[in-house]
Amino acid sequence: MPLKCLRGDDDIYSFNIESDEAWESLRKLNSKSKDLRMPCCGSAVVLRTSKLGTKHFAHARIGACTTAPETAEHLLAKLAVVEAIQKTDWTPLPEQAGETPSGEQWRADVLAVKNNTKIAFEIQWSRQDKIETGRRQKRYEEAGVRGLWFFRQKDFSVEKEIPSFRLVFEAETKSFRIQLPSPYYAPEWAGRGKSDFLFWKQSIPLPIFVEGALNGKLRFAPALGQKMPMEVSTVQIECWRCKKLTGVVNGLNFAVSRVLPGHTDIPTSIYDLSDELPNGEAVVMSMLPASLLRKYGVGVIKPRYSKTAGEEYISNGCIHCDALQGRFFEHEYIFEGKKAFEIEVEFKPERGLLLEEAKPYIYRWWFNEAESSS
Repeated sequence: MPLKCLRGDDDIYSFNIESDEAWESLRKLNSKSKDLRMPCCGSAVVLRTSKLGTKHFAHARIGACTTAPETAEHLLAKLAVVEAIQKTDWTPLPEQAGETPSGEQWRADVLAVKNNTKIAFEIQWSRQDKIETGRRQKRYEEAGVRGLWFFRQKDFSVEKEIPSFRLVFEAETKSFRIQLPSPYYAPEWAGRGKSDFLFWKQSIPLPIFVEGALNGKLRFAPALGQKMPMEVSTVQIECWRCKKLTGVVNGLNFAVSRVLPGHTDIPTSIYDLSDELPNGEAVVMSMLPASLLRKYGVGVIKPRYSKTAGEEYISNGCIHCDALQGRFFEHEYIFEGKKAFEIEVEFKPERGLLLEEAKPYIYRWWFNEAESSS
């Protein structure tokens, strides 16, 4: 069910035939001349309209051609991608075939071309495993083509090398949306149970997503290198030694969403920063100096020796007696903390590589909805 057929050496695209009258006229002309041919095998063509209203070409007879048939949804999604590309300065080439330097054949659902840059948009309506996706992506890479994947299935890998997203069909409007995985996304759990909504973050109409992706609005791990607010949460607890109330820092939050709307914030703690960053203790103390903490009723954050833990680690201290307030003790108040103040920080790329717990929040695709032209 392609959008393209051949007349001699010329490509004929169904989406360029806008009116029903022109489509019917081409049908009658072809029934006499029979000069339209399928690009996959060269067999004769008939003109059809899918159940979703998409004009397309089909084999006049089922013969030896091994090209798999497409669903009406697949065909409509291809058309939506083509129409989105037409709104940019890229050229859409549906069902475009090519060859790698080693002689392997490939065919893209829709190829977007601009000068020497090529991006293949692949609509994967039927199921495809990770190994096959990787094989096909490698083939595109060898051909100098960047592959971008839209999966109907909910389980696929989140990685920079193979940009992959969920394609959702909305039957009432006969339209599609693209969903981007959230930090909680796990391929092995996606789609199971009532928590499915947790696995998806941004939801973008397919045409807007395609147009934006070609205009540089799709980015991977965009928080790296950004300056942003870090929100500092504190809670009042009773010091175990002097029995007076003291403030402790029980949560830090890189407020990425305030500079990159739609991006998930990155939670962390003084312990994660201290344990995982080079000179982490110094980093924490420089961000949260004693003079700043005191303004908010919080004791000094510094390394202290814990008899319970049998080691020294960076810790909150009582604002009155400076006694160490243990990290395990503070966990009892983890959900009681409230934002007390914020500071401006830079999320340095090297920190993203080292903060293990934060990686699911960092290494994600993000679409810039705020600057979308549509």
